[in-house]
Parts: sequence; C-alpha cells; structure tokens
Amino acid sequence: MTVSSFKTSHVAGLALGFIVTYFAGVSSVGIASAGQNHEWAGFRGSTGDGTFVGKTKITASDRCGLKQTWIQKIGSGYSGVAVADGCAVTAFSDGKNDVVAAFDKETGKEKWRYVLAEYYKGHDGSHDGPISTPLIADGKVFALDARGQFAAIDIETGKEVWKTHLVDDHECGKPHYGFGTSPVFLDGVVVVQMNSEKAAVAGFNPKTGEKLWSAGADGTNYQSPIQYAWNGKTRVLAACNKSLFAIDASNGDIVWEQEHAGEGARGLMSLTAVPAGADRLFLAYKDESSSLLQLIREEQGVSSKHAWEDRSIRNSYNVPVYQDGHVYAFSSRFLTCVDVETGKAKWKSRKPGDGFLVLVDGHLVIVTKEGSLHIAKATPEKYEEIASIDVFDDLAWAHPSYSEGAIYVRSLDAIARIDIIPNAPTEPGSEMKTAANDARGQSKFHAFLTEVKAADNRQAVVDQFIAAQKAFPIVEDSGWVHFVYKGEGKDLAVAGDMFGARQEQSMKRLANTDLFYHSMQLELDARLNYLFMRDFEEIVDPRNDRRTQCRMLTKDMEMSFSGEPLEMSWFSMPKWDTPAHLATSEVTNKGRVDERELESKVLETKVAFDVYVPHGHDTGDARYPVAYVHAGQAAKDHGKMPESLDHLCGSAIRPTIVVFIKHMNRGPIEPYADMLTNELIPMVDETYKTMKSRDGRASIGIGFAGVTAFAWALKSPDVVGNVASQSPFIFDFAKGTLDQLVADHDSKPLNVYMDWGKYDFRNPHEAWDIGETAEEFASSLQKKGFKVQGGEVHDGTGWSSWMNRYDAMFGALFPKTSAG
Repeated sequence: MTVSSFKTSHVAGLALGFIVTYFAGVSSVGIASAGQNHEWAGFRGSTGDGTFVGKTKITASDRCGLKQTWIQKIGSGYSGVAVADGCAVTAFSDGKNDVVAAFDKETGKEKWRYVLAEYYKGHDGSHDGPISTPLIADGKVFALDARGQFAAIDIETGKEVWKTHLVDDHECGKPHYGFGTSPVFLDGVVVVQMNSEKAAVAGFNPKTGEKLWSAGADGTNYQSPIQYAWNGKTRVLAACNKSLFAIDASNGDIVWEQEHAGEGARGLMSLTAVPAGADRLFLAYKDESSSLLQLIREEQGVSSKHAWEDRSIRNSYNVPVYQDGHVYAFSSRFLTCVDVETGKAKWKSRKPGDGFLVLVDGHLVIVTKEGSLHIAKATPEKYEEIASIDVFDDLAWAHPSYSEGAIYVRSLDAIARIDIIPNAPTEPGSEMKTAANDARGQSKFHAFLTEVKAADNRQAVVDQFIAAQKAFPIVEDSGWVHFVYKGEGKDLAVAGDMFGARQEQSMKRLANTDLFYHSMQLELDARLNYLFMRDFEEIVDPRNDRRTQCRMLTKDMEMSFSGEPLEMSWFSMPKWDTPAHLATSEVTNKGRVDERELESKVLETKVAFDVYVPHGHDTGDARYPVAYVHAGQAAKDHGKMPESLDHLCGSAIRPTIVVFIKHMNRGPIEPYADMLTNELIPMVDETYKTMKSRDGRASIGIGFAGVTAFAWALKSPDVVGNVASQSPFIFDFAKGTLDQLVADHDSKPLNVYMDWGKYDFRNPHEAWDIGETAEEFASSLQKKGFKVQGGEVHDGTGWSSWMNRYDAMFGALFPKTSAG
C-alpha cells in the first residue's frame, strides 16, 4: 500500500474522528480525553495524558479499599502496563532476551510471549531490560526495544505482524540509555519519536510497518508523544530536544512548532508535555525548575511565552497530571500540588513516598518506588489518602495503569492487578520506613523514649534530657546513633551518607513534644556526613558544630559535580580516630607549592599544574619519588592535600614531590598519556630532583580521575610503577576500557592502592553504587595477580572522607624508609 492510497482509505474515518475529537477537545481544554473508555492502551493511557475521566469504584461509595487480585513474576524493565482487548501487556527481560508478554487481565495467566530482541543490559545507573511501554491498537501490540527494534504483534496470537529497526532501517541514533519513547495511536497511524538527524517524529502504517511520514528537524531522547486537542482537532504533541511539535497524524504536517528551552536529564530528556488548561502546557522541562508555556494564537500562526518558571516541581522522572487549575507531581521525592496560575506550591507531602502517578476519577493513583500503591484525593487543600496497599518487595519504576475498576502495576520483577473495592475498609498501608525508630529497649535512648511516654509533662523530660547531652547526634558505645532535632518544624527528615543520593529517612515526632528523632545502628569505626531536611529545606544539625563542605551533592540530595558546595554536619562512631595528618597544629618543616604551566603540543593547549615540593628538597643530593595527581586542583584546594603532606612527609611516608595536574581528561587515554610521558614528566624531571624510574613514580586519581589514574598506569607500565585511587567512579562507559587494559596487562607488576566507602556515592533505587563497582574492579585486579592494598572503609564519599586516608594511600605508594 502506498502512502497516498493509505491516506485516501482513511478519509471517511477521519471525518468521523473530526466530529468526535472536536467536542472532546472543547470540553477538555487541550486534553484529548478518553472519556468513558476504560481501556488504558499505552504509556499513561490511550491518549498519553495520564488521566481517566469518568465515574469509577473510587467514588461509588463513601470509602474504598484495595485488594490484590493476582500477581505474576516477570523480569527486569521500566516498561509500564498497557491494558486493552482483555490483555495486560508489558515488556521485560527474561535474562536471555527482551520480551513482550500478554497476561489475561482477569486471571493474570500469561497468554503469549514474544521475543523482541536480545537481552539489554542496564548500564551507568540503569536497570536491565526494555524502557518503552507497549501500545495496544488496531488489534496489535506495538513494542519498542531499547536498541531500536520496533515490532507489531497480533494481540490474540502473539505472532509477529511486522518489525522494523529504528537504527538499521531509519538511521536513528540510540540514546545513551536506549530507546525509551512510547508510541501513540491517532488517525489510524502509529506515531513514535525516533531521534533521527532527518526527523524527530515518524508515523507508521500499523498493518505493514511502512513509514508513512517523518517530521520535525530535532533530536529526541526518552520523551513520548501524546494526543492533544487543538482547534477542534486531535493532534500529536511531541516534546523534542529543542521544540514542541503539534503534528497532523494523518499526513505528518507540522501544525505548529515552538521552542521550549528545556535542559537536563530529568527535565528535557524525559519531557512529556502536560496540557494545563486552554492553550497552556505545563513543562517539567529542566532538572531544577518547571514552567507554564502559554500558546498564543496569532493571525500568521502560533507563538508562545513562558508565563512563569518556578522550582516548585523539579528533579523527577515522573510525568505530572493536571486537574482543575492544579498540577500534581513529584518534586524530587515529595508529592506536590502547584497552582497553575502562579507556579507556587499549595502543599507538599512526604507521604506516600517517591514514585509515579496518574489521575483517575479526580483521584491520584500512586505507586511508590518502594512498591506500595495509594489512592488520594486530587485536591489543593492537602494530601488526603483514602486507600493503600503494599504490593511489591522490590523497586517499582513505572506509572500505574487503570482499566475497568482495576489498577495494574509492575516492579522490576513482577506485574500485579489491584482491584478497587467499594464500601471496604482500607487495608494497612506502608508508612515510610524509619529503620529502627521503634526499637525500644535496645539502647539508652529508647529507654529515654519509654520514660517520656510515661511522663505527665513530656516536654520537661525532653528538655532535661537534651540539656544533659554532650554531643549530637547521640552516639552510644553499642553502635546506636540517634539523630535528634528539637525545635520548630512540621516535617523533619535526615539525609546523608547513610542512605545515599536522592534519599532521606523520615524522623519521628515524639507526641506532645518538639522532639524529632531517627535511630540506626552503624559500625563502631564509621564516620559519615549528614544533614536535616526541615519542612523540605536542608539545614545542618544546629546542635553539632562539626561541619564540612560536600561537593558531590546539592539541594534535594541531588548529585552534583560542580557548582556550589552543600554544607553538611558530620559525626563519628566511638572507635573512629582523627588522623594525625589532619591536625591543625603548625608544622615546622613545611613544603612549598610551585605554580607551573606546560605548553602541550600533544593536546594543543596549555596544561597548568602545581608542584608540592617537600621540605629539604633544595638542600642535599637526595632524589624524591613523584606522585602525579590527575584532575589535581580539587585534591589541592578541596582535599587540602598539601597541608596533609606537610604532616606526612618524613614522619609517616618518604618525602614526596606531588604534581597536581589542573586538567581533567575527558577523552581517550592515549593523547593524555602521551602528554604525561613525553612532555610533563621530562619537564618535572628537569626541574626537580626526582627519581627517574617507574618505581619512583605514582599515578593518583580520586573520584572521576580514578579511571584516568588506572588507565595511564596500565597502559604505561615502563613509565609508572605505582597507582592509587579512592572511590574511582567506574561507570560502565569506562569499565570496558579498564577491563581490557587489565586483561592485556602482562608486563611488570604494579603496586596498587585503592579504597572505597561502604557508604560511598550511590542510589539504592538506581543501578549504581561507586563502592560496589570499586570492589568489583579490585577483585579483577587481584585475579590478574595484582596485590591491592586498601579496601573498604566505613566512611562516605567526597573529600571529607578521602582525606582521612592520605596516610594509608601515600604509605602504600612510598613508605618511609630507614633513610627517611
């Protein structure tokens, strides 16, 4: 069938569709609503707006409950659940392949399974399996694999109808984490965003897989299109990397295009536009802020302006929903209601926990990442929950789906149907976990809690107890630590190394007092950073004078590798000792720091570097080992390494020259290694009294620079014989390179030091943990025959952690000899 004949055959259908969608569009001011259609055929519903309009069992009685009807084990994946034609369909990895499977929506019995593509392994913080949610339309299931395989499957039989490949057949570029866009069906055409240099959006014939049209000179990442009512017609609305496109699905004509100025991984790259009233679109389009885009109808077309931009909704992969002048969304990990007229928050709630939501019959249906399901009224007054149930024990990372009185949810290893039960008491919900907060009788602090609860004047007992404490948090010799806040505040939480990035734990309020607390057990030699979140704003512990600057995290405990530092408090357990080299006492025999610069012909740029020269270098004939610190300005300025070297050189380690290279290698190792070997080392050797041998040189990299440190040492074994790193950030894009260098290394052995924290940089909801990857790399080095000194410590991340072990690191590289 040709494109022209395909269009001609749809004229009658389009005419009828015009009439239907015109009135639907007028009534829903921009939302192409599914009305009373109980199907939920794709990502966030048949229209993609995340909304079901109509009466349901939620409002059929004064109260409702939730009951699990069935649950089936599946495999890993981010794909949501499409529900239509009697099936609940999702995509996942079975450990060997990425598959699409259909389950009977009533019984949960698997009806068929289709192999979509080879197993897609998660990387750089993502989990395994498909990302895109399938679409059910025209008697078929349309599914997209992370590598670009796009297939149509018969809904009844599970047999392949057709398949095409976005990369191989349509010259698309695979986004870093894989294709995550979900298709939408309109005017008899399957529409998908595709990330081609020629076009950002394409329409496919659902019967043959023929590409009917492509449109939009833009790129895409993980954004998905929706249906959108405009001028009485339903259009496809696609948010791409630079612009929003309203497209006629029947022929691919662009109705209008508007630039949006979005940016960021959690903003731009995951952007789905949310219709928010007549000619208005809510855009969670930046990591740190959202905006209301006002479309302006003009004689010559359409223009737009941002009516407001505000931080009230930010830092979330959830797609918001809109109702009656208000947007409901997760802002970081907090459920938030925002007035669409002003952009200001009406309320924030820590409950029910971070997750994903849709709107059903005027109610928010929320699945949390912890695996619980909640129904709450969509009201600007407050968070008001009416039903909840625990469903999964593992991570849930997909929007819920609704169809005919039931909610369909999935986690990384299961899919479930939860029925809404009218006139039923709410089953016990899952409060946010507050590890050990109620472990009464196990510590002195919990004995105090028992005393308070029995007292007539609770506040007086609390005041007396707090006044008697010598330090905060309250640390017990048994390994208990109690984070305590006393004062004003409605909502308190504690965050820090204990829990990881984008995490915090709620603090429990002691009834009839102003005391909040959270208790946990730690190793007796642990040292960690933390802060409080009071009414969703970060504060240091006002009762703890020990402060530090964290440069790995920023507001909302988001990851940050640049910009303003985050002030945090820190504490230590009873068996942690302050390292001697961090003493603030004056050192008699101080070294000096020289500022130098290299005009590199290899890199075709100037490379600045500072040189720490130990005391005594300029007198006598002794030769000194040299440590080259990659991306060394941070180690010098933030890590205060020269100050520690003043204490260490000659007393704990051999006096050492340390070169702080003010250059971050962001490309292949070869040019950078060439610069080091053939330009920098000769310059340093000519200027200073160095040991001109591999055993007298060390390659040091901390954090991101750890990969560079190991790559240079492994690639240049004749040049450098020692290598050290603390918490090397070995993400998957670098792991393959390092693994190959280790496998190929068959020459002189390296002296290796590496340490990492048990509480290092990590996120338990996302597939990345710097400590775990460091341990895995250390194991691969040991299997190759390297002796690795160092290992895991009970500390966190960042310079406040790393500086504690300079003595161990330099002692392993250049230990003090009898000659000094």
